[in-house]
Parts: sequence; C-alpha cells; structure tokens
Amino acid sequence: MFETINLWVQDHQELVYVLIFSYCVSKASILPVFVGVFVISESLLIGPSMVAMIAGGFAGDVLRFFLARKYGEKIVGKLPKSLAGWMGKTMRLFEHYGVAYILLCRYPNTIRSFGVFPVGMSSMSFMRFLSLSIASILLWIGIYFGLGYSLGAGMSELLERNLTLLSPILLIVFIALGWFALRRIDRLEERALHAKE
Repeated sequence: MFETINLWVQDHQELVYVLIFSYCVSKASILPVFVGVFVISESLLIGPSMVAMIAGGFAGDVLRFFLARKYGEKIVGKLPKSLAGWMGKTMRLFEHYGVAYILLCRYPNTIRSFGVFPVGMSSMSFMRFLSLSIASILLWIGIYFGLGYSLGAGMSELLERNLTLLSPILLIVFIALGWFALRRIDRLEERALHAKE
C-alpha cells in the first residue's frame, strides 16, 4: 500500500504541496511525519515541502487570531452556556500559562482548530503572538518531520500499522494536562475568593 501511495505522490508533487499547505492551514496533527518519509524516499522535495508546511501553519494561525480578535466576543456570546463557560476556562488557561499554551496548543490533532481562539481574544499583541506562533510551528515541524525523515523508508510499516495510535494518545495526554491545569486555575480562583471574604 505504501508503495502505491509513494508512486502517486511522485506523479502529483505539485498537487501534494498544495494539499500539504491546505491541511496545515486547518490543523497540525502528524502530517510532517509523512512528509519526512516522502522526502527521504525522494517522492517530495524538502524545500517546497517545508515552505508548504510553514506557510500553511502560519496562515492558519494568523487567520484564527484575527477572526478571534474581531469576532470573538460575538461568537462566544452566541455559544451555548456550557461551551461559553468552557471557553472562559480556556481563556484563563491561556492567561495563566501564556507561552506554554501557545507552544502546545498545536498538539495534538483537532486541538489546534480552536486553540488560538483565546489568544486572539486576549490583550496579547499580534507581534508577540506572531513570534510565539512561528516558534510553535518550527518546533512542531522539527519534531515530526525529523521523526519521519530519520526513520525513513523503514517507517512505512510503522505508518501503516501503529502511527494512527499516536494522535489519540497525544489527545489523551493533552486533555489530561489541560484538565490538571484547569483544576489548578479553579483552585487559584477559589483561594482568591476566600482571600476577599
């Protein structure tokens, strides 16, 4: 199966670069692992692959940031009460963990789709966000692309059998860390309320 995909990628390189860009605009996930495997197998070129991933990640982050900056309050105001409360907690999570939040909200799959939203609604300047976003993009691509590239062709079996488990595992880890962080914020808020009384 991998060889069939590999041949298709070789025959449709330009389309694949566009697909890589488009995917990276919408989400992060483990796509750079696959790109690394295709680059080491010489189905894709490293330069256009890197440009597509970095540009896509950058475009997606900037788009989400400005949507949240301009329409965030209206969107949150129209959310059901439970989701609005969750968004409020996410905002506090960002306010408390700032830099780490931006660096980690790209991981794992699906989280990135809404992770930048609280940042856009915050008072953080666009230039500060931009530098942290670029650092996050480079970290994400560096780790995952490096993994795919270093393991290379021998990775095809792993990709076909086990890699689909990586995204759910990262999601569980991220949810657990988020839950502990939110619990800590709730405790800090309770202490602040008791201190005022």
